[in-house]
Amino acid sequence: MAVITISKEFGTDSGKVAAIAAKKLGYEYIGKKLAAEIAKDLNLSEAEVETFKQTSQSRIIRLMDRYTCSLVQKVVDREHGCLDDANYFESTKTLVEKLYDAGNVIILGWGGQCILRGKPNTLHVRLTKDDGLKIEKIMQDYDLNRLAAKKMIEREEKDSSSYVKHYFDEDWNDAGLYDLIIDMGKQSVEQATDIICNNINS
Repeated sequence: MAVITISKEFGTDSGKVAAIAAKKLGYEYIGKKLAAEIAKDLNLSEAEVETFKQTSQSRIIRLMDRYTCSLVQKVVDREHGCLDDANYFESTKTLVEKLYDAGNVIILGWGGQCILRGKPNTLHVRLTKDDGLKIEKIMQDYDLNRLAAKKMIEREEKDSSSYVKHYFDEDWNDAGLYDLIIDMGKQSVEQATDIICNNINS
């Protein structure tokens, strides 16, 4: 059993990498968007929640109680991060620790590289890319001009960096937080997933 955390710069196809690696390894994968979907699904009556949990095959859904879901949803729905919400941090920390205990999961974001730092059977991955290549990708993906794409990248990465600094007093870019750093400007999504899987299987 192992847990992979993925920290990513914006525009590195991190969702695709996490999803494909999870499929190849037979792991489950969770990121903020998936957590938001689960939270919405669990916004049901008490009886419906129990039925939903019993019929679902996902361990992730079973690990997320309604309290955790409500806090996750509240933050994910906001335009930016929620650095002043201690309850959100505690709920996500608890969720990441539960996922670690369950094992065989890929966690995208959430500060997983800090929450699970030093834990056995973990692989902390960082996805990077040259700034120029990130700008070109965001321009294409979001139909933006160069300046707007650059500002979008800066905003998204500032949120991620601020989260790690605020709650863990760590530098998001510190290579010492990661076991494996992959340059997505030089590796395809498939190549990146192979690198991750090979490091788990070695």
